Order: sequence, then C-alpha cells, then structure tokens
Amino acid sequence: MGLAMSKQDLLFEIGCEELPVDYIAPAQRQLLAAVESKLNEARLTYTALDCDATPRRLVLRVRGLSAAQPDLEKEVQGPTAALAYAADKTLTPAGEGFLRKYGLTAEQVEVRTGRLLAQVRETGKPARELLPDILSAAVNSLAFPKSMRWEVSQARFARPIRWLVALLSDEVIPVVFGDVTAGRITRSHPLHSVSRLEVKSAADYAQVLEQGWVVLSVAKRREALKQLLAVRAAESGGRLVEDEELLDMVVMMAEKPGVVAGGFKPAYLHIAREIIVTAMREHQRYFAVEDAQGKLLPCFLAVYDNPLADPVNIRPGCERVLEARLKDAEFFFREDMKKPLASLVPELERVLWIKGLGSLLDKTKRLETLSEWLAAKLEPSAQATAKAAAHLAKADLITNMVQEKEFTSLQGIMGTFYAAAQGAPEAVAQAIREQYQPRVAGDACPRTAGGRMLALADKLDNLVGCWGAGLIPTGAKDPYALRRAAQGIVSILLEAVYRISLTEMVLKAAKGFSQFKEKGAEIAAPVQAFILGRMETELANRQYRPDEIQALLAVWADDLGAVAQKAEMLRTLRQEPGFADQITTFSRVVNILPKNTPRAWAPEAVLPAILPEFFQVEVEKELYRAAEQAHKDLNRLLAAGNFSGAFKRLTELLPLIDRFFTDVLVMDQDEAVKTNRLNLLLLIARLLWTLADFSRLVISA
Repeated sequence: MGLAMSKQDLLFEIGCEELPVDYIAPAQRQLLAAVESKLNEARLTYTALDCDATPRRLVLRVRGLSAAQPDLEKEVQGPTAALAYAADKTLTPAGEGFLRKYGLTAEQVEVRTGRLLAQVRETGKPARELLPDILSAAVNSLAFPKSMRWEVSQARFARPIRWLVALLSDEVIPVVFGDVTAGRITRSHPLHSVSRLEVKSAADYAQVLEQGWVVLSVAKRREALKQLLAVRAAESGGRLVEDEELLDMVVMMAEKPGVVAGGFKPAYLHIAREIIVTAMREHQRYFAVEDAQGKLLPCFLAVYDNPLADPVNIRPGCERVLEARLKDAEFFFREDMKKPLASLVPELERVLWIKGLGSLLDKTKRLETLSEWLAAKLEPSAQATAKAAAHLAKADLITNMVQEKEFTSLQGIMGTFYAAAQGAPEAVAQAIREQYQPRVAGDACPRTAGGRMLALADKLDNLVGCWGAGLIPTGAKDPYALRRAAQGIVSILLEAVYRISLTEMVLKAAKGFSQFKEKGAEIAAPVQAFILGRMETELANRQYRPDEIQALLAVWADDLGAVAQKAEMLRTLRQEPGFADQITTFSRVVNILPKNTPRAWAPEAVLPAILPEFFQVEVEKELYRAAEQAHKDLNRLLAAGNFSGAFKRLTELLPLIDRFFTDVLVMDQDEAVKTNRLNLLLLIARLLWTLADFSRLVISA
C-alpha cells in the first residue's frame, strides 16, 4: 500500500546528434502523447508531465509519478460449466486449469450464464518494472519525415542516438534503444571542457545541464533570446522587426544562444523591404532591424550557439554570406524590372501547374473568369480590379526573383512590387499581394475587395482542380495544401460576412476545367463536404457548443455566412427564458418522423403532399394554414438574413403544435390519414430545418 501511494519524479533524456529544427517540436508532442498514453494504460498516475528540447536532446519529465500500479479487482471468465465440470460435479482438467491460472479455490468460483466466473485481485507492479518497456516503446513510436537506420539493431531515429538518461528519482531505469542503454551520464554543450556529466537524481538534472552550458527550458531560452535580440537591436540604433515564427525556429538551433549584430551596404536598401528580409530570414535565419518610423536599417541580428566565441570574429562571416544573398537579389530585381509583368503572362503556357490540369496560363484564364464572377456576386464595384489582378497573379512565378529557388516565398509579393512599379493601379497590386492570404491558420485575410475575390478564386480553383484529378488529401498527406485552401475560403467568407452558395461557387469553378466540366455535380458534393469540415472546426474554435454545431450542419448549410449568423443566434437564444420548452416541442415534431427522413432543407425543396380532404380534426386544418403562411413569411425573413425573426415566427406555431399533439393521434389506423398527418409534421420540420435541426440540441435540466 505504501509503495503504491508514494510519489517519485521520472527523468528521461534522449541524446542525439543535432536534429533538424522542424523535427523538434513535433517530436516533443509525439513523445509527450506516447508516454501519457502508456502511463494511463499502465494505471500509473502522476501530477505533471512535460517535455523540453534542445537541438541535441529530447527530455521528458514526469512529476509525482506513483511508485506502483494500484491493485486491480476484476472479473475473469473461464470455460463453460459443461466443460469445467464432469457429470459427477467434479472439476475437469479444464476447470482445474482455470482455478490454477488465477490461484483460486472451488469456493471462489460461481457459474453465471453458463460460464465459470470469479473475482480476482491483480497485484500492481512497481513502476520501475514497467517503465523500461513504456519508455522504449515511446521512443520507437516517434515518427519523422526522414529517419536514419544504423547499427546491427536496425534502430530508426531522425539522427543517431548517442546516449540515454532514465532516472526514477535517483534510480537508473535500464531503457534500451538500439545499442544504447540508459544510465545517468548526460552530455554538456559540445564546446564545454567536460563532455560527460553525471546526474545523481532527476531533481539535479536541470542544474547539471546549466553547469554544462545547456539551457534546457525552451521557454527560458526563448525569453532570454528575445531580450538579447532587443538589446542588440537597440545597440544598433533601431528596434527588432518582430518575427515570432523565426524566434521559434532559432531557439531550437542553440543550447546556449548568443546574438551578434552585423551590417550590410546601405545601397541595398533600394531593393524592396520584403526581398531583404527574406534574404535574411529564409536562408540565414537572421533578424531584421528597423528605425522608429519602421524603415529598414542596414543591419541584422544573427543567433549563434558558441559560448566561447567572440562576436567580433563571428560577424564578418555572417556579413559575407548575407552580402552574397543580397547581391543575387539585386541582380534578379534589376533583370526583372526590364520586362513588364504583363509580358510574362503568355510565357505561363510553358509552365505545368499540376499534371493533368494544364498550365499556369490555363489557371490564369480560369482565375480571371472566376474572380470576375465572384465579384459580380459579392463586390460588384471590384469586378475590373479582380479580373486585372487575376490576369497578372501568377506572372511573378516566372520572374528571376521567384523562379530561382532562393526566393520562392516571395510569390505574390514580387508580383505586387513589379505591378506597382510598372504603373498598375494600387488596388490591382494589392490584390496580387493578397491572393495567397490567409497563408496559414491565424494569418490575416485579404483587406481589399479585389484581394478577397482573387484569394477565393485561387483557393476554389485549387480545391476543385485537385479533387477532379483525384488528388484528394489523406489523413497524413496533403501535398497541395487543400485543407489550408478550404480553411482560407471559410475564413474569408466569414470575416467579410459574405452570403453566397457554396455549391454554386464550386460548380462555377468546375466549369473552368475542360477536363471535367461535365462532372461538376460529382465534384461539388465532396468538395462542399470538405469545406464544411473546416467550417465545423472554425465554429468549434469560436467556442460554439458541439450540439449547436451539429444542429446547424445537419441541415442545409450551403451558405457559410448564414451558418455563422445562425450559430450566434442559437448562442443568444439559449439565454432566453422558455427556450428549453420551445426546443422540446420542436424536437417532438422531428422525432416522430421516420428515422431515415433526410434532415435537409433547400429553398427549392419540394414540399410534402398534404391533402386537406384527409383532415379529421379542426386543429389539423388550423396548423396547415398557419404552416403555409409561415412558409411564405420565412422565405422573406431568410432572404433578408433575419434569422432571429425567422425563429420568432416559428415559435408562433407552438400553441397549435401543442394542441395538435394533444388532440390528434398521428399514427392513425387509416394509412392515408396517418401519412397525411406525418406529411403535415414533415412540412413543419422543413420549416424548422431552415434554421437548424433543433432535435440535436442538448437541453440541460
């Protein structure tokens, strides 16, 4: 009992050769999840679990880990009574084997439902016995984009594992991976004079690493680095150009980071700011510096991992490498400015977009048509801008600056710069810049109407084209970033509060592809469902309740702007008195219908056939007349986007619905009467489904 109740701390360190920066954070998450899952499976409790990392180590710590599993009471099942007992009621070999397996006596066994059953107590094992397998399995479960295999063991990891440390308080846990067995020896920073450091207990670990010039905590390294960058920027006469993503990268490139300030020729500042920042960021992981007015200064900040180095000696090398990058950029820029951007458009015909889907010129023509069509629907004043921007949108992909692999991330940005410098209207240039927004989750949506039209068109074209060609994302792979495209469509439609049919957009996009324009309807349904999946995630991120989301998406959800407004309506209605009773009655209408009744509604849906001559009770006639009038009123309210008004109009039917269920037997013996009554309720359900499937809402008592 005392063993199970005592608590200990576990330290597990995987030491390896330097990991690629983009491997580290995913590996942290995987290791954390794997150990958490396996500890739970093993019934080992703990108070805290975390995982830190440096370029050369992944470190898992479990605090307050139970020293042993709790004993487990469980029911075990044996053979059938017919097999366990002979005719004279004595145990057969099968019955004796069951007792022997669990250490039972005959009196501890009972027969239930024809089988032998018994309650057994399984004594919990000590954590130190379970942890070697748990930790070894966790390491083996880590997946990387590319792994290395080495030694006779054929162990696989991103980089060769050189050491393991596994301590339960001060006791070594003999975890084995490949040809490496865990001990208590860790490694210092590679430049430290003492390479091997002994860790006496899990509690001493962080302090031992600090003595070896290693700052383990990612949060501590990040904060210290951020402050040091700010200091160096101020010493350079400016301020840091904030870049949280770059900071997240460089913090994983150093175990004890330092920062050096360097400079470049002011003459390069005539190049676009984005080019200079990209040359620094993408290739060298340097930070830019600007003055108080936001103008770029001819200096940079570089992070290094060498506690012994003198920054004076590091600076020239950093400057020399950046000089080469900027010289290339200046050359590309100068050459590109010799040709008007529009003159490059015909050359897009020689560039394949996606195999089977034509060239970039084909895509350009589709974007022109689709952007103009979207603008006519959503932003009529931006039609000309959207079409002009679409014509130039992909031209920068064959400029020297973007086509050369060093500056591919500047697509769109260079098109903007060249278009503006060559006299294009500001709105057109800005739309070209915004065509890829939002690039990632949390990124800003386009600010201009032309930009929104072009971004929507581009993302729709990507989705429909790839779907039509069978290039559908799987759980693990999404090479054409279709999830991001779908999320971008959702974000733009919701932020701009656009009201448009998703199906109509997809069908229009499909018509642009000669390869499968006749298959538009086949493509529309799965693409729409894919986008609605992103919509579901978006609503969850906005903290709408799961039952509200399901109630909205279970019915006709073709207009995402309307879905968002209905979600807010439901959230508000929940706070109003009487809502629970209203939903209970509405749910009763839906729940009496056959289970396979489609929970769907569309403006063009055919109403069920209701024959007044089969009405036998006055309330049937009254409810039918009221429902017909409500149908007309709802069409008007929904067209105006007045969803709260539509709900209020539906609640006016409640007294008649209650009377109907009181005075009428729906399941009448006369089949024609029963069908007519069910069709009347289906009519009312269809009215309800213009807003949501209220039967899916969970109403608390």
